[in-house]
Amino acid sequence: MLNQISPASPTRQSPEDALDLLLGCHQRIRHFTAIASRLAHFQGADHAEIRIAATGVWRYYSVSLPLHEADEEDSLRPRLEALDDERVHHALAAMHDQHSAIDELIERLLPVLQLVERNPAALEPTGAEMCAITKALGELFDAHLKLEEEVIFPAIRDRLPETEQVAMLWEMRHRRQPGN
Repeated sequence: MLNQISPASPTRQSPEDALDLLLGCHQRIRHFTAIASRLAHFQGADHAEIRIAATGVWRYYSVSLPLHEADEEDSLRPRLEALDDERVHHALAAMHDQHSAIDELIERLLPVLQLVERNPAALEPTGAEMCAITKALGELFDAHLKLEEEVIFPAIRDRLPETEQVAMLWEMRHRRQPGN
């Protein structure tokens, strides 16, 4: 199935913390980026399935991904910039630049997804454009997620005081509350 969602695999036995939430978002980014890529190559498929996939990817990229980016830019980045760690500082600067590049690609992809959602037959004439965007997005996400998971995220548990980790978790959860 084009948009089959696999269950999240638990990362630890203890209660969820900010790093767990961020890693869960990364799993969903990979999932929805893969769906977007498959969708781009799915001309001639069942229109209902195309509509469902386009709706899911559009919703993730327009609602959930901006929340994740806010988690990183507004909750994570200021805390890690306060550390005396040049490697982390360089990675944070690269993360910020990558967010801008990702946002530009998403801005190009969202109208195409909406068009395909409203008219699944539009997938055929827009497939090449969608394919180019999702290919670039996939490559950018691969580098982006690797940087965060290998350099930035380890500093959360290794370097941030527990009080900062708890505050960051609260901010992330609060950001997802209705009305915020």
